[in-house]
Amino acid sequence: MIFTPAAEGDARRRRLAVLVIHGSVGNYLTGVPRRVSFGLANAGFTVLSVNTRMANYGVIFGGGLMHRTPLDLDAALAVLRRRGFRRIVLLGFSMGSTVVTHYQALRQPPDVVGVCTLAHPASLPAALKLRWKHFGADPGYEEVSELVHHRLAPDFEDPKRDRIFIVRRARGFGERPLDGEIWTYRTWWHARGPRAPHAESRLRIGHVTVPLAIVQAGEDELVREEEGAQLEAIARQGDCPSVMRETIPDADHVFSGLDAPLIEAVVSWLDQRL
Repeated sequence: MIFTPAAEGDARRRRLAVLVIHGSVGNYLTGVPRRVSFGLANAGFTVLSVNTRMANYGVIFGGGLMHRTPLDLDAALAVLRRRGFRRIVLLGFSMGSTVVTHYQALRQPPDVVGVCTLAHPASLPAALKLRWKHFGADPGYEEVSELVHHRLAPDFEDPKRDRIFIVRRARGFGERPLDGEIWTYRTWWHARGPRAPHAESRLRIGHVTVPLAIVQAGEDELVREEEGAQLEAIARQGDCPSVMRETIPDADHVFSGLDAPLIEAVVSWLDQRL
C-alpha cells in the first residue's frame, strides 16, 4: 500500500520515501505499520508499506523463511525506484527492525539513506527463548531446537521434510489458542533457531553504514529495557555514521495510544539527519 502526502506538503520531505516492514505474523494493513504509515504521510513523506513472506500465515504453512526476506525488500525498493525515488529510508517494527537492519548491512544499496527501527529486539531467538521460559511453554525452546534439528538435518531447506507444530503457553499462561504459537520446522529454524544469524540484530547492527534511529517502548513487554542501549552501543562502535536512540515513556510493545510521540520522534530524526 502506498501512502502519498498532500500536494502542498514540504518539497524536501516529498523527495524522501519510507519503506515500512511489519512485525511477527503481521501485515502492512494493521497495527503499527498502518498507524506509522498514515502518520508519516500526514507529515509529508511518501510511504510504501509492504508484506514480506513472513506476514500472515507464512510461518504456519512453510513459506516464511526469514533468511530469504532480502528478496522481498529488493522487490519493494524496485517499486519505489520505478516511481522516481532516489532517497529511501527503511523502517521496521519489531521483527521488521531485525529484517531492515540485516538488509542494509547485507546489501548496502546506495539509495537507502537511513534505517529506523521501532521496538527493536537485540535477538529474536533470545527474545523467544526468554518469553517461552516465562510462560512455561510446552515444548520448551531447547526441546524444539533438538526436535527441529533432528527432523531437518542435514538439509534444512527441504520442504518435503517440513511439518507444522504447536507450542502451548508460548504467549500466555492459559490454554487458549491465543496463548499458543504455530510454526513449521523450517520457519522456526530460520527465524528463531539457535543458528539463525540473520535474526540476531546484535550481530548485524554494527555493519549498518547509514544513519540509524532506534525508537524503543518504555514499558515493552517483549523487549527488555537494556536491549536498545545494547544495540546503540554496538552501532556506535561499528560502521554506523550516526545513531539516535529514543524511548517513548509508558509505551507497550505496539505503542498503544501513543502514535503522536512515536511519529514525532521519527519525523524529527528524518528532518535532522536526512
